[in-house]
Amino acid sequence: MDILKSLSLIGAFISVVSAQSTLDSINQPRAEPLEIFERSFKPSFYDTEVYLYKKNDSTRTYGRSIDQLTAAPPETLQGFRIQLLATNNFDDANMTRNALTVSFPNLWMYLVFEAPTYKIRVGDFVNRAEAKPLLDQFQSQGYKKAWIVPDRIIRNQPPKPPVPVTFDSTRVGR
Repeated sequence: MDILKSLSLIGAFISVVSAQSTLDSINQPRAEPLEIFERSFKPSFYDTEVYLYKKNDSTRTYGRSIDQLTAAPPETLQGFRIQLLATNNFDDANMTRNALTVSFPNLWMYLVFEAPTYKIRVGDFVNRAEAKPLLDQFQSQGYKKAWIVPDRIIRNQPPKPPVPVTFDSTRVGR
């Protein structure tokens, strides 16, 4: 009986070792495809820089505007935003943010959740003096409780994409 157990353990060990050697041979990179890859590798395909080129006396870019190419990359730092609303109701906060996005398409709107309150904040200002004219504008439009709050801001943001226009295809030609 002990011999059968010993033989079964030896058989299991041999199968595990052979399976491991099979896995090792599968995981080993082959020299031939690697050499082919190294010969065909072009680092410029993976370069993060965007290059300008001239064609027919007009400067073109690879899918970006010249302003975006010359702008500094976005960074976060301590600054200020204008808080327009603080509510416990997510739907109210979302509706207010959507209405503000339509009214002020060039401003970045932020919906911040600090339990249990949803807050609508606007803008990215380095100091309070930059935020003051916009605060006055919001207060004159009815946001009497708007105020300037310290917050982490994003500098050098790319331009905001345009607000999508809804198109109802069922009403075309009626």
